[in-house]
Amino acid sequence: MRRPISPTLRTLIAELQQQLETAPAAGSVYRRTTQAGEYIYAKVRVGSTRIDQFVGKAGDKEAEAHAKALQLGASLAAERRRLVSTLRSQGIAAPDRTMGAVLDALAHAGLFRAGAVLVGTSAYLLSEPLVGSRLPSPTLMTGDVDVAAASLALTADPPEKLEAILKRADETFEGLPQLSRKASRSRFRNADGYLVELVTPTRKRDDPNPLELAALAAGAAPLQHLAWLIEDAVRTAALWGSGVLVNVPQPARFAVHKLILAQRRDAASRLKRAKDLAQAGALIEALRVDDPFALEDALADARARGETGWRRPISRSLQELGITDLAPD
Repeated sequence: MRRPISPTLRTLIAELQQQLETAPAAGSVYRRTTQAGEYIYAKVRVGSTRIDQFVGKAGDKEAEAHAKALQLGASLAAERRRLVSTLRSQGIAAPDRTMGAVLDALAHAGLFRAGAVLVGTSAYLLSEPLVGSRLPSPTLMTGDVDVAAASLALTADPPEKLEAILKRADETFEGLPQLSRKASRSRFRNADGYLVELVTPTRKRDDPNPLELAALAAGAAPLQHLAWLIEDAVRTAALWGSGVLVNVPQPARFAVHKLILAQRRDAASRLKRAKDLAQAGALIEALRVDDPFALEDALADARARGETGWRRPISRSLQELGITDLAPD
């Protein structure tokens, strides 16, 4: 049964996202005196750690202005943390500690600003505010973060290896070896088994796996239908720390993509298949109330792209879910 999110909570979520869109950098400013003079530094929280950032020489106008901006950012971040805490206490779906730290580290590195899109169950979890309904808790469980790179030129700002970025979330993250020793690593796992995987749209049938993301010293597994899924991705706020702004697929496209993916699973992936269908069904139920035209448009667009790989699996999944009125005659 659909459980709508109250208008009050949706307003608070929208307020958090609006604040994140314009939030200045935050840092705890301190000063250090050496024989050469006094210098300004800041401790900046990233993921599960703090990094020291050089600001400039004390007395320098630009450095002093930057220090004040960081202090203002810290004050605003504290206010957002209270807002995040309120939303979490009201049961809005939120990342666990590891996922939150990973998202924060990726965001701090500028990957979402550069166009990276969160996909998979972690994106589904963050879709509650977008569809105006609480989603069933069993369908929210995940132990991984899947990140889609629309462009193979995806880079951090400043440029940095993905493994170094992830170590700010958990220092035990390491890349998993590929079958070929020369291949770049597309999957990274921490000591607790939490997995971060990079994926990218298939470009040619003979694409190597993984495709190389040179600027991140990483690879990305090519996946069919992914380009359609992440097209015109939307922004949402992850309820972790002072809030993390990320990109996720449009919920309607996510639901339709899950309908397709469920029919592509092999016999050994029955649990994943069931989860695909459950997530699609939950989103469809919410969208039929909150944004029915977006659902209709996503279904029509996908079906127009072909029979075997698109229209047929969508129809089969809808029939399995008992949503026969959305299945074609």
